[in-house]
Amino acid sequence: MTKRRHGVQHKRPPPGGGRRRLARLCVVLFRMGLGPVLGRRLLLLHHTARTDGRRRHTALEVIAYDTERGSWILASPADAPWFLDLLAAPLTTVQVGNHHYAVTAHFPEADEAAEIMARHLTDGLRRARRACPAGEMAENAQARPHGRTGDLSALVRLDAAPGQRLP
Repeated sequence: MTKRRHGVQHKRPPPGGGRRRLARLCVVLFRMGLGPVLGRRLLLLHHTARTDGRRRHTALEVIAYDTERGSWILASPADAPWFLDLLAAPLTTVQVGNHHYAVTAHFPEADEAAEIMARHLTDGLRRARRACPAGEMAENAQARPHGRTGDLSALVRLDAAPGQRLP
């Protein structure tokens, strides 16, 4: 079932009821100053909504962190509201633990995205399924040519601004 919200065709409805509260729990923990409890696998993305310009906050799982470049890799369905907001305004901030970083969003092309997924998803199918929120990963990742696993989700690379002390 597809539904149009904010001019975008969505495949899945947004979570409601208990699922929504559970999804928003991480945001509440970050706001309470308990970001370090969540570890380095989650970050809080502060972004500006493309429709009304209001500030939004979304907790996201980090697929990979590159210490040399100071960048975080995130995966998302291409119709996620935060992804579309970053397309409209790529300069934003993230919170990792209790530290805030100014970042710029970059969107890798399909070949670069396949390389990133192959490089960072070497530890099994379970992590590969988590990395692709659309749930369209192949049952056997090694059966695909060139390590590609089904339809790739949209990847985002958040590069930290120079001069910041990174984790």
